[in-house]
Amino acid sequence: MRALLGLNIFILLLCSYQSLGQSAADERKRANMKSELNLSTDQSNQVDSVFLVFNEEFEQLDQNLQSVQRDTSLTEEDLLLRMQVINQEKRDLKALRELELKNLLNKEQLVIYEEKIQPQKPQVLHFGIHNRADCNVCKE
Repeated sequence: MRALLGLNIFILLLCSYQSLGQSAADERKRANMKSELNLSTDQSNQVDSVFLVFNEEFEQLDQNLQSVQRDTSLTEEDLLLRMQVINQEKRDLKALRELELKNLLNKEQLVIYEEKIQPQKPQVLHFGIHNRADCNVCKE
């Protein structure tokens, strides 16, 4: 049980360290938006402000995560729970930022954005070991 908790903490730490490189990905996304979408000056300024505001919030969450990781008074279970909560807050914040960015775009720009810049992840319909002959998804 203790080894499993240690493994979970290690995985969460890896995820949190990957998220520290977020600003480089944000820069690429912002540059792609400006080059692919032909944003107006007003739209470009609004996109910059959205990234700036949300970047500050991401930095605050990263600082909270680091302080939780350094807190020696927490048990492993508490540490894991707090890290999961902060990482969920980061995912929620990222989804909120996406909504804000999409609200700035017109219909034509939104189509290009969803196709080239931020395409939808494919949905996983099923997985695992199963009888492929009887599986409706595998038959198609």
